[in-house]
Amino acid sequence: MMIKKIAAAVTVAAALTLSSIPMISPSDVFASDENNTKLIALTFDDGPNTTTTNDILDLLEEYNAKASFFLIGTNINENSAATVKRAYDMGMEIDNHSKTHSNMSKMSAAEMQAEIAFVDEKVEEIIGEKTKFFRPPFIDVSAEMYNAIDLPFICGIDCQDYKAEVTAQERADYILNGATDGVIVLLHDAAGNQQTVEALEIAMPLLIEQGYEFVTLTELFERQGQTPKHGIIYSNVGKYPTGYQVKETISAGDIDRISLDRKMLEELGDTYAIEMDYSSATGYTPVLALQKWSGTPTIWHPIQPAYFDGDKAVFLAGDVLDALEQLELGYNDLDGMLLIAYTGDIVLSDVKLLTKSGALETSIAGDVNKDGAFNLKDIILFQKWLLAVPDTHLADWKAADMNKDNELDVFDLCLMKRELLSDVQFPQ
Repeated sequence: MMIKKIAAAVTVAAALTLSSIPMISPSDVFASDENNTKLIALTFDDGPNTTTTNDILDLLEEYNAKASFFLIGTNINENSAATVKRAYDMGMEIDNHSKTHSNMSKMSAAEMQAEIAFVDEKVEEIIGEKTKFFRPPFIDVSAEMYNAIDLPFICGIDCQDYKAEVTAQERADYILNGATDGVIVLLHDAAGNQQTVEALEIAMPLLIEQGYEFVTLTELFERQGQTPKHGIIYSNVGKYPTGYQVKETISAGDIDRISLDRKMLEELGDTYAIEMDYSSATGYTPVLALQKWSGTPTIWHPIQPAYFDGDKAVFLAGDVLDALEQLELGYNDLDGMLLIAYTGDIVLSDVKLLTKSGALETSIAGDVNKDGAFNLKDIILFQKWLLAVPDTHLADWKAADMNKDNELDVFDLCLMKRELLSDVQFPQ
């Protein structure tokens, strides 16, 4: 009891001493720190039309956002062409979703190429350019399609917005829960799909608050430092994560699936990553699947790699922890964690467990971002965490526990400020 009183007195004194230092709001942090910018590519299928497509363009214009539109050739007519031109003039990207939206994997190579060429010709008549990317109808792909179509293939996270029974709020939740730096969001601007417009009205301002910038697919690849490769279908375009070292090799030989040690991963907290080489004839990447088959409901939740390039994929602990939080589960609640293909065949090899460099070193008091020094950046990060700013994580929570009570609160923040202030030399 006496220790708690002393700690409280110190905290009050610290708060009084620091009363002249203003609290930093999340909006100030996002506005001033360019490193918080994350990229997201909104993409829209099944247009163009003169109704829903224009409603979405109105929203994009309101938020100064860019997006990519995958057109069906038979929907391009004299009236909808004006919408295509408007989108292009606004800086949107115009892409290819085939002439007829048919299952193309069953076509001959000549038929596939004719589907693509029809859209390219229509688009070039309107904007003077051909399309840059291709989204296969029904996300149906084959090796023959890769050989016949000379465009990068795009998928994206599925927001279920082609189902009438999925509400606007549910669609917005799919967008928000799937948001991560470099992600591609698959949506539909088909005529009458007003619930997707409403979902964007919900999701876009929240994503902006979280530090996201809306970009075209071309800009996404350029700014993430990647060049689209042939024979891959992309759902996200991440940067290769740095600052990790090899802890151990999980598997050296070729294998189609790997079960992970949940207890070991839990002990590593947010310090681990899993890296592997892979190959797939259909261009799909591996996923890390969270599995729960006991009880109700059963769960098979796929996590996309934070980075992949057609040969190598990397999964990050933070994405696993975010998924567990979303599912309201812990590692112990799962029945398995599996590296596997989301669909089709895949071969995994040279699978390694990585840990952050220096992750096992002793914590530096106050160094919550784990950059090796305690400074104002740590206070800003901790304050954002206390304010529950979305997508904010402490790299080392123990460093924030300044009064060593195994709890993180505003008292710790005051002590952090007091500690930082004690090193400041004021003019006499």
